[in-house]
Amino acid sequence: LLMREIHHRVKNNFQSVQALIRTQQLPKDMQQSLLDRISAMIAVHEQIYSHDQFSAVSAKALIPAVVDTLIAACGDRVSVTYDIEDIAITADHATPVALLANEIVTNALKYAFHGERKGVISISLKRLSGRRACLVIADDGIGFDKTISAAGMGTRLVRGVISQLHGEHLYERRDGTVFTAELEIVVMPE
Repeated sequence: LLMREIHHRVKNNFQSVQALIRTQQLPKDMQQSLLDRISAMIAVHEQIYSHDQFSAVSAKALIPAVVDTLIAACGDRVSVTYDIEDIAITADHATPVALLANEIVTNALKYAFHGERKGVISISLKRLSGRRACLVIADDGIGFDKTISAAGMGTRLVRGVISQLHGEHLYERRDGTVFTAELEIVVMPE
């Protein structure tokens, strides 16, 4: 009960931070980027306290909780398909995974489906061996140009999260953009 209350309060504090950000006169895209990143962290805490999952979080519930919020803002212009194994992600790694999914999907929405372009994003998470899992986020958009965003905040965030999760990642251009990351996130059975 105490753990549930703590995570609920953390979620409420994040929502207060979002309210403060909304009052600031920031450029609209910067403000939305901050709000989306905080929403990803809120989703982690909601998963933890609403499902009493204090040591691990279900990837099958977490990733759609993060991504569906982003997709809803696009109306029916972009749809998403999921192929996520029921993997338990360590509670310590849930926030970085949520931030990573948020960042990659946000980039797809921003660049792959510019304007009113329609499209599909597919997200897959499969267990590999040991504590490792493979996350693939692909879109059927216009493709990704590495040189455009090589020094942006989002790119630095992705690199930092990948490093924190002892992973490696790759962007490929194949009928759109395919982001693949091998990450150390799986809870091992005792």
